Amino acid sequence: MAMTPTGGGDKKRPAPSINITPLVDVVLVVLIIFMIVTTMMTRTLPLNLPQSEKKAEPSANDVKPVVVTIDKQGVIRANQTVLTKAEVKERVIRMLAAKQQKTVFFDAHDAASYAQAVEVIDLIRAGGVKSIAMLTETVVK
Repeated sequence: MAMTPTGGGDKKRPAPSINITPLVDVVLVVLIIFMIVTTMMTRTLPLNLPQSEKKAEPSANDVKPVVVTIDKQGVIRANQTVLTKAEVKERVIRMLAAKQQKTVFFDAHDAASYAQAVEVIDLIRAGGVKSIAMLTETVVK
């Protein structure tokens, strides 16, 4: 037997090739499954925004809401009345009862610490307030 230095072999044998058609089919099926599953996994937060209405001139009979604020020094105010942390529970509840409201509006200065804001919100909740609305714009004084 003679050996050929070029590697030779049987020249009549077909060269091996990979058929990628089944691979493409599997990848497309997996892609479609992921597309369907990811749309089902998105979580939404229900948000009820008030409709914009034409604002009428405020009358003297309008009741002002209870607004609790924290300034950058950490001073707590309820409708411009300075409160200590011990007074927050009782005063806010009494203010809501006097005005026959159920919602307290809360605003913290940008420089106020997050811990102070959460502590005041916890004090308001401990007083029995069920609804606290966060103000996103500064209150005009």
